[in-house]
Amino acid sequence: MKILHCFADTGVESEALAAYGEVTRVGLDPEDTPFTDHLIQADARGVEFDTTFDLGLFHPPCQRWTNGAAQHQTRDNHKNLIPVARKLANEYCSEYIIENVPKAPLENPVELTGEMFGLPIHYKRAFETSYHVEQPRQQTRLCGGHDVFDKWHDTGGWYGSYELWQTVKGYSGDYDHRQLKRSGIPRAYINYLVRPLL
Repeated sequence: MKILHCFADTGVESEALAAYGEVTRVGLDPEDTPFTDHLIQADARGVEFDTTFDLGLFHPPCQRWTNGAAQHQTRDNHKNLIPVARKLANEYCSEYIIENVPKAPLENPVELTGEMFGLPIHYKRAFETSYHVEQPRQQTRLCGGHDVFDKWHDTGGWYGSYELWQTVKGYSGDYDHRQLKRSGIPRAYINYLVRPLL
């Protein structure tokens, strides 16, 4: 497939997407990775393509719908770029996935958590798709205190080593540690979302 990965500066998920085809990645300040075939530095609000894509994965910023108290910011400080993602998706992609937090105004989203895939994290995320994806049954948390990986602590980081988070999220590339832990979509989620297209 020809795949568009947009709002993707770090590009963690391109590692998973590369298993399905050729990845074009767009970001304001994108880091180059061996899993990106075409890297475009651009603001998604003004980008134009001379081709179309079989699949688009979009990550518009989520801060508008997350708890801003920790960042001492209000939701009004952050623009809603989901309509921009949807417009790009409809214009350039045969099928698409838009990812965000569950409170975001997505249309009929599927919500995924780590427990659904046997992962020791909760990491709840919502996905609007242009095609049908079955909503998995909700699972109870794993036992044994594994969900400690999912908690933010006073020093401003996530518990657990970088190597641990690589195994939990399912990636081997060398990414910004904070981005992998905080915003990298687990590979298991990507595979689940893409599989219906196959």
